[in-house]
Amino acid sequence: MTRRSSCCTLAAALVLSLALASQVRAESVAAPVVAPFGESLSPLASLPEATPWSGPHGTRQHRAREAESKARAGMRMQKGAGADTSAKAMADFDVRWYRLALDLNPTTQILTGTTTVEAVVTNGPLSLLHLNLGSQVTTSAARSGGAATTFSWSGGILAVVLDRAYDAGEKVTVDIDYAGNPAGSYFGWSTFGGQPLIWTLSEPYGARVWWPCKDLNTDKADSVALDVTVPSNLVVASNGVLTGVTTPSAGKKTYHWRERYPIAPYLVSLAIHPYAVINDTYYPDAGGTMPVTHYVVPSELANATAGFAPTVDMIGAFADAFGEYPFVDEKYGHAHFPWGGGMEHQTCTSLYHGTYAEYIIAHELGHQWFGDLITCADFSHIWLNEGFATWSEAYWKEVRYGTASYHAEMAAARYLGPGTIFVEDPSDFNAIFDYNLTYQKASWVPHMLRHVLGDATFFAGLQQYRAQHGFASANTAQFQAVMEAASGRDLSAFFQQWIYGQYFPRYDFSWVTEPAGSGWRVRLRIKQSQINTGLFTMPLDVRIETETGPQTFVVENSQAVQWYELDLASPPLGLALDPQNWVLCDKRFLGTSDVPVAATSAHLLGAAPNPFNPRTTVRFNLPASVDVRLDLHDAAGRLVAVLAEGPFAAGEHGVTWDGRDRQGRAAASGTYYARLRAAGDTGTIPLTLVR
Repeated sequence: MTRRSSCCTLAAALVLSLALASQVRAESVAAPVVAPFGESLSPLASLPEATPWSGPHGTRQHRAREAESKARAGMRMQKGAGADTSAKAMADFDVRWYRLALDLNPTTQILTGTTTVEAVVTNGPLSLLHLNLGSQVTTSAARSGGAATTFSWSGGILAVVLDRAYDAGEKVTVDIDYAGNPAGSYFGWSTFGGQPLIWTLSEPYGARVWWPCKDLNTDKADSVALDVTVPSNLVVASNGVLTGVTTPSAGKKTYHWRERYPIAPYLVSLAIHPYAVINDTYYPDAGGTMPVTHYVVPSELANATAGFAPTVDMIGAFADAFGEYPFVDEKYGHAHFPWGGGMEHQTCTSLYHGTYAEYIIAHELGHQWFGDLITCADFSHIWLNEGFATWSEAYWKEVRYGTASYHAEMAAARYLGPGTIFVEDPSDFNAIFDYNLTYQKASWVPHMLRHVLGDATFFAGLQQYRAQHGFASANTAQFQAVMEAASGRDLSAFFQQWIYGQYFPRYDFSWVTEPAGSGWRVRLRIKQSQINTGLFTMPLDVRIETETGPQTFVVENSQAVQWYELDLASPPLGLALDPQNWVLCDKRFLGTSDVPVAATSAHLLGAAPNPFNPRTTVRFNLPASVDVRLDLHDAAGRLVAVLAEGPFAAGEHGVTWDGRDRQGRAAASGTYYARLRAAGDTGTIPLTLVR
C-alpha cells in the first residue's frame, strides 16, 4: 500500500501561495481537543553555521553529539532561567490556551511579544497567577481580564495579580507584554548564507527563556496560536497549520500558525529563514490527505528533496505499528536549523541542515508518538521518549530492509556499563541526556519487552498505551501497568531490573548430550555470573542445530544456576544461547562437558531483583537436607526479620522478602543483609530496598 504522492519542490514564495490556498483554515481557536502534557530536547550556545560531523548524511555521532549538547545547554539555561519547574506555585490552574504575538527584529536581535494565557482554576480562590519566565526578557505590562494590573518577577517566576479572586472552575485570562534578547541555548539568532536563521529549541525547561508559560510537562495547553511578524523576505515555520499570512506594514509579514492539538511548552517552536519549501502528501488509511512540508535552506533544496523522500513511507510504517499519525489533521515535516542534531517539535521537526540519514528522520518521527503524543511525565522518565524513539530507528530498518537490519541496528545500540535508565535527579542535565543510558540502553527496553511478550501482545499494548495516555503524559509505572494489562503478566521484575537497576546479566553456559529413548536429550546449564548486580529474570532462546535442522526452545531463567533438559528427535550438532540477541547481556560458552559436582556446602546464590521495590527473592543452595535459618539485619546489625527457619531438602531454594519487618511495618529505604546459617555454614549478601 502506497501512502505517498509525487514530491514537488518550489521556491518559497510560490510554494507559500499554493500552501495557503490548500491549508488556510478558520482563525478562531478550536475548543480543547484533549488535555495536559509535554516532551523534550536542547541546543548549543554559540553554533557555527555548519559543522557536519561526518559528511553530508551524518552518522550516529549526531545522536551522541545531540545528547551531549542538550546536557550542556541545560546547564547554561540553569544559570539564566532556572531549571526549577515550580510545580507547587502553579498547581492551582490548568492552562487551556496560549497566544504568542511576536515581532522579531533580526538586525537588533530583539524579540517583542505579548503572550495571552487562558486557564481554568482548579483550586480556588486564586488571586495570583504564577508563570515561568527567564531573565533574558523583561515584562513591561500585564493585564487580567483585559484590565491593567500589577506584576512582580523574582528568580524566574512572574507573578501576575488577577483582577479579582477566581473560584475553582472559572476561566482566567492574562496578557503579558515583554521584550528582550533571549539569545543563547534555547533561542538562536543565527545566519546561513548571509540571511537570518532564527530558531528555538526548548527542551527540557527552556520555553520560559523566550515566552512566559507554565513550563511543565504535566500541563499541556489544549491549543496554541502563534502570530509571528518578521521582515517580509523571511518565512516562518511552526507548529500546526498555517492559517494565513498578512502584511501589517511595509516590509513586514505576519505568519499565523494554529496548533489545535494539546502541546507541551517545550515543543512550541519557531524556525525562520528565507526557506525554500518541499511539499509532499501522506494518505491516511481513513481517507483524505495530510501535507508533509519541509522548510529547507535554498542551497540544500536538491539534497533535501532526495533526503526527505522516505518520510511519507516512514509515517505509514509507524502508523501501521503505533496507530495513525497523531496530528493527522495538521501536518508533518521538517525545518532546517543550525543546531547539531534534531528536535521533535510537534508537527515540525527541527533538523540540522545537510542531515538526511534515515535513522535521524525515523528517530524524530518516532517522537511524534513517543514524546509528543505521549510525553514523559517528568524527565526522570525521559527513557519513554528517547528510548522508544531510538528503538523506532531499528523498527524502520526492519520494515524497510528486513529483520537482519533490525538486529544489526539494535546491536549498534548495546551499552553494558553502569547507571540506571531512570533519572534519579531530573535537574541533572547530564543524567537526563546521558547518551548511553537515555538513548542506547533505553532502546533495548522495548526491544526486549517485544520478545518477552511476543509481537501481537507487544504492539497491542502500544495501542492501549496510546488509547489511555494519548495527548497527555505517562511515567514508567503507568506504561508498565498498560503492558501488564495487555499481557496479563506481572512485569515488575522486568522493569525493576532494566529501568531501576544497573548493568546486565552475564550468562555462562555449557551442555552435554545423552540418549533419551529413541531420541536425544540436551542437558543445558546456565549460570548467571555477574558480580555487580542481582539476578535477572528473563526468557532465553536456545537454538540447537540438529541433523534435520535447527530447533528453538525458550527457557525461563531467574536463578544463579539452572539446569534444563531439552529433548530432540535427532542428534544435536551445536547450541546457541539467545542467538538473535534479544537480551542485553554478555554470554560465555564453557564447553560441552563443563558439568560441576554437586554442592558441598550451604551457600547463598544471590537475590533478585536487587535493588528492589517492593519485594525480592533470596536464593540459596543446600548439599543435603538440613535445618536452615535465613534472617535479615540492618546496617547496624539489628534483626529486622526472619525469612525462613526449619528443615529444607537438598537443592536450590528461594525465599521472598516483602520489604516488611517482624511487626509487619514497611522497612525504610536502605541496605539490609540476608544471613544464611545451615549445618555450620554461614553466608551473607546485601539487599538494597529503594522506596
